[in-house]
Amino acid sequence: MQNIVFPFFYRIGKIAPVDDRLVIFADSHHDDIPYSMEDLYQWFETTDYKVLKLTKDCDGGNYAGGLKFMLRFMLCYAKARYVFLCDNFLPAASCNKREETTVVQMWHAGGMLKKYAYDTPRDIPAYYKGNVFKNYSLILTSAEACNRAYVSGMRASPDIVKALGLSRTDRFYQQRYKQLCEDEFYAMYPEARGKKIALWAPTFRGNASQPEIIDCSFIGHLRKQLGNEWFLVVNLHPHMQKHLKGEHCPIPTERILPVTDVLISDYSSVIYDYLLLMRPIVLYVPDLDYFEKNDQFYIDYNEMPGIIVKEESKLCDAIVHAEDRFDRDKMQRFKAKYMNACDGHALEKLVDYLQLS
Repeated sequence: MQNIVFPFFYRIGKIAPVDDRLVIFADSHHDDIPYSMEDLYQWFETTDYKVLKLTKDCDGGNYAGGLKFMLRFMLCYAKARYVFLCDNFLPAASCNKREETTVVQMWHAGGMLKKYAYDTPRDIPAYYKGNVFKNYSLILTSAEACNRAYVSGMRASPDIVKALGLSRTDRFYQQRYKQLCEDEFYAMYPEARGKKIALWAPTFRGNASQPEIIDCSFIGHLRKQLGNEWFLVVNLHPHMQKHLKGEHCPIPTERILPVTDVLISDYSSVIYDYLLLMRPIVLYVPDLDYFEKNDQFYIDYNEMPGIIVKEESKLCDAIVHAEDRFDRDKMQRFKAKYMNACDGHALEKLVDYLQLS
């Protein structure tokens, strides 16, 4: 499919000329526009561009439906002026694209922490031929300090990796967005009013096709330890939600963060989003020694601006006293280094860079 069928359909699409007003938003992990591209999609909807939404969750095992979706993408891809992605999307790398087509990777994660893509053996299957990230014209990052990870992990030219910020983070600077998040959260959890909110939002272990989760048995015990003054919310990575049914909060992580008093995470990029709120972070990492021993990080984990906890017995105390113990100056320096392009104007900068307006 990748080497023969997809390129064949692209060649059929090339019979028509490139349409300078055709814009595609493509994703194979969601049935609708992902959060990372939503603001830009809404901006295009106010213009006279022809905006085409090609999104489908292909992880559910519907092979025929997924194939039909991807073949349609290839036909449209051949005529598009702009293509926007926010995750791995193999069809875009299956052929040599037209020079007139601009492919923008609006990567869904800010900062840099865990090694990924070609920098780790767990991400790209050895049997895959070619470059998964081929054909990109522009890759967006949250700060220049992060560019090297994208150049290395995606085997990208440094010339196309630009620290213009991530447009999805603009919302964290908007008071109206924060208020909408609060209204949504307390409508679902009225019993949480008046309590401090702790959010446990870990990432998965292993690779995306076979994700693993750390032992979650501590959650019930932690709730009892925290007592009535706290409300503990569990929000798992999408790859792990099936492992802990009944615990996972259905509200998307980005809409829980503005309500959160203390974030509990590990190696997740959600940490970088939370930096924009400048609130305490507890890093619960019982397997940190393994990750460090196996060279899994782009940075020294001790650089992270959070309270590092390896033992479950110390987790409750770290959460309760997080406000007093977290280093605000260290967090500010870390934010300035790895998230400085996410200044509330990322969408505006992208539109200007692509000369869309």
